[in-house]
Amino acid sequence: MSESDTQLQQSWAFCHDVAQRRARNFYYGMRLTPEPKRSAMYAIYAWMRQADDLADDAGDEQAKREAIDQFRAQTLEAVNPAASMLDGQLWPAVRATVINHGIPHDYLHAMLDGQLLDQDETRYKTFDELYDYCYKVASVVGLTCIQVWGYEGGEETRQLAEWRGIAFQLTNILRDVLEDAERDRVYLPAEMFGVYELNPSMFTLGKPDAVVAAGLRAVADRAMDYYQRSAPLDRLIHPDGQACLWAMTTIYRGLLDKIVSDPARVLSAKRVRLSSLRKGMIALGATLRRKG
Repeated sequence: MSESDTQLQQSWAFCHDVAQRRARNFYYGMRLTPEPKRSAMYAIYAWMRQADDLADDAGDEQAKREAIDQFRAQTLEAVNPAASMLDGQLWPAVRATVINHGIPHDYLHAMLDGQLLDQDETRYKTFDELYDYCYKVASVVGLTCIQVWGYEGGEETRQLAEWRGIAFQLTNILRDVLEDAERDRVYLPAEMFGVYELNPSMFTLGKPDAVVAAGLRAVADRAMDYYQRSAPLDRLIHPDGQACLWAMTTIYRGLLDKIVSDPARVLSAKRVRLSSLRKGMIALGATLRRKG
């Protein structure tokens, strides 16, 4: 085995370790993808995890912006077939994944732009503004996944993947509304609450008033609409990715169903979760779908 082959194998192992330690529910979904696409999923996750850590690290905003910009430059060098391999455990697997699966560099840029948005924006007035954020932090992840899995169709299928990512991120935003508000961040669009701007204290005082309850339900309804719009995506994905996509969608739809049944629960200190039994049934269902 050549030195470059050894480096690549070590890099795959490194990315697998990162995903196993930190991806939680996503790790199980990624495991349902057969090799070699499974390792490619781990590499994409490890790359995104490093970018996310740079954005979340303690320090001033300017330092974090500079770190993300440096990471962007490293990424572009790493995925350039004509450039030499960068030092570090991450890069050989990322390089192979991006090149072998033809992942557009625009997706990588968009994901990093989403990290920068988190440094700059703590309020969203309109749904269009929020949609742009959701696209950058979630939809491009889905678009990257289907690029690895393979899919039928062209732009229409990519649009469905974009909408599924919007649905996932809206579910995340609803689930984490209290945690975000305690960090002085409100991702919910103010226009859906009938106000110009949302104050974090509206979500940290316990039981919501009528305005907050109606706004939460409106956002939940919008998330459900994007799940329904993107429903045809599942049959257009290569069988290699169907079990993973089904598992993750079922988990997130389950979270949203709980929120829709009682929007006020997202303001409780107890985070909205699926039971271990429910997740176990989803895991079993996904495994059976893969075998089928």
